[in-house]
Amino acid sequence: MRKPLHIGITFLACFGLLLAAMAWVGWHTLALEREREGAAREGDKQERVRLALWRLDFQASALLMRENARPPHDFRPFHSPEGLVSKSYSNVAKGEVLVPSPLLAEVPEHVLLHFQMDSRGQVMSPQVPQKDERSLALAQFINADDLARSEQRLAGLRELLIKPVNAMTPPEKEGSSLWRGASRSVPARAPAQDAILNKQLLAETACVMRFEFDETTAIGSDANAPRNAAWNAQQGQSVALQQQTMLNSVENLSRNRAVTAQAEEAIKQQPMIKMKEPPSKTLALKSEKAAAAKPAAAAPLKKEAATASSRDQAAKPAAAPQEPPMQAAAAPAAEAPPAAPAPVSSSMAGSVAAAARQERKNNIAPNSSRPFQGVWLGDNLILTREAFVDGVRMVQGVWLDWPALRSAWLREITDLFPDAKLEPAANANIGAPPIDDPLRFAALPVRLIPGTIQLPPLPFWTPLRKSLAIALACVLLAAAAVGLVLFGTVALSERRAAFVSAVTHELRTPLTTFRLYSEMLADGMVTDEAQRKTYLDTLTGEAGRLSHLVENVLSYARLERGSAKARAENITIGELLDRILPRLKQRADDCGMEVRIHATESDRKTPLHVDAAAVEQILFNLVDNACKYAAPRAAEPVIHVEADTSGKFAMLRVRDHGAGISRSERRRIFHPFHKSADQAAHSAPGVGLGLALCRRLATALGGAITLDTATKDGACFVLRLPK
Repeated sequence: MRKPLHIGITFLACFGLLLAAMAWVGWHTLALEREREGAAREGDKQERVRLALWRLDFQASALLMRENARPPHDFRPFHSPEGLVSKSYSNVAKGEVLVPSPLLAEVPEHVLLHFQMDSRGQVMSPQVPQKDERSLALAQFINADDLARSEQRLAGLRELLIKPVNAMTPPEKEGSSLWRGASRSVPARAPAQDAILNKQLLAETACVMRFEFDETTAIGSDANAPRNAAWNAQQGQSVALQQQTMLNSVENLSRNRAVTAQAEEAIKQQPMIKMKEPPSKTLALKSEKAAAAKPAAAAPLKKEAATASSRDQAAKPAAAPQEPPMQAAAAPAAEAPPAAPAPVSSSMAGSVAAAARQERKNNIAPNSSRPFQGVWLGDNLILTREAFVDGVRMVQGVWLDWPALRSAWLREITDLFPDAKLEPAANANIGAPPIDDPLRFAALPVRLIPGTIQLPPLPFWTPLRKSLAIALACVLLAAAAVGLVLFGTVALSERRAAFVSAVTHELRTPLTTFRLYSEMLADGMVTDEAQRKTYLDTLTGEAGRLSHLVENVLSYARLERGSAKARAENITIGELLDRILPRLKQRADDCGMEVRIHATESDRKTPLHVDAAAVEQILFNLVDNACKYAAPRAAEPVIHVEADTSGKFAMLRVRDHGAGISRSERRRIFHPFHKSADQAAHSAPGVGLGLALCRRLATALGGAITLDTATKDGACFVLRLPK
């Protein structure tokens, strides 16, 4: 009977589907693990970046705090403090005593030069004193080498400041503001031929209001000159120059604010202009009322404001509109007529500008400063701020030693990013929103380049991969177990079907003989006594054959169920052979064979502790097989039963001189029910259970039965029993 093919195909299909599902789940699970590991690594990198930026910003903030803490007068080689008292407890006039700047004797770490720049574009440094201050400094505070080095740096800084801005900080587009403050209206920048110089960029970064440079002033004048009356008299300066410089700086600071205030005032009056009187008349009335409300002491300020307004109007391009853009934009909202509104009178603009200048002048401290801002001039990092020194507006700066500063900062993050770099970041556009760069410093225009991070490689056998491997192994083992059970069940079913067929055939022949001979004897058809004896002997032989078949089947069934009980006893090999020899001879005589026992006296006396009945059944089955398969073609009709006790086990060999067992049959002879109905019909009687029963019985006795393949003449089976 062939094995059902569809069972194997179904099993393989299910197994393949299971493997495909496991592969799909494993692939997606590993993909999720890779994504999770990538996210974890990216999170670790971001955390390192945040920590590195925190360290670097801490260092940068410490530098800025140190420089912001310096009062504005420290940027002069010497200054005259106020509130000094002499030994006689009398007040000392300002300018009588000079105090050296702390920057004169020692330049702080990572700083090349401190400097300040006035409205004339003059750049001076506290480390480079001039005239009489130079002699005093060389005599008591600094040496000539340090002074020479500072002079070289100052000369290089002056050359840098008169250069145009490079491509790193490009000029803004037309109409954009280069100065801070959202309330200011800045005219459109001229085309490319009006290039921005580094000193202008430095001033625009530092100042809230535009820093006007007076290019007509002589270059040789001293930028540190305006201090006080006594000092000016000592240096040959006049008090009038100081006052004029202060007025000019205050005027420059308040000019833009005045224009803005004028525009706001004009917008507020728009609804009233439409409802009551024409714009020109209303503005004129407003101007007259404002002029009447001012005291007589404000007349010089009005005149000065009018002069400044005229100067501003002359500086504007001819095509530029005369009113602020804010006023023009507000006109449609107020439902003004299509014609442009009348311009604001110059007297009103002058009064507003003068009031704004006066307010600004009153609010300015004579010695004050704004926080430092970082700006790149080429490859040079400079801190700049707006400061008022004795009422004079200055741009003060700190030229940083960028290579040394960069090396010191990188050492702070070596443990996080060994290959990190610091590069200049684009200067922030003044008046524009902050630059959104996660790698940019918060305090300075510097950008961190983390570089590659040498993270440890992930192990191949991660917990998830181990779990997947274990799950796959379990699936394979389960599939193998199911396959074994399935094919074992199919094989068992086939063997049982073969057993039923063989048993049916084996039972049909003796039953037919029984029925035929018993009917003939019962009917008295056999009258010859010799023939009757022959029939009776045949019936007896068939009965023994059936009894042996049934006994084997029942014994195998008991062993399969595990209900067979061993009845071990102490017996010698000689006693065992003597007990079974008559039965063996009887079976051999039936087929014309002879049984010969080969055992020495020592072998016969060897004691055994076994189930003698099980040993007898094994030997009888082996002799029975020799009678069935070897007798027809035996070269010698002898069955040898040999005993050998020389080794660790007691050996009993059953050997014949038949044709032997082919190589293809050796693997199946111990399988139960390996005989089909066709094989049973065309071979010796039996159902293929004898040798399987012998192996089970030998295993139950603690021994084993094997086929001796070294024997060439016939078949030889070896039974090993424990002593």
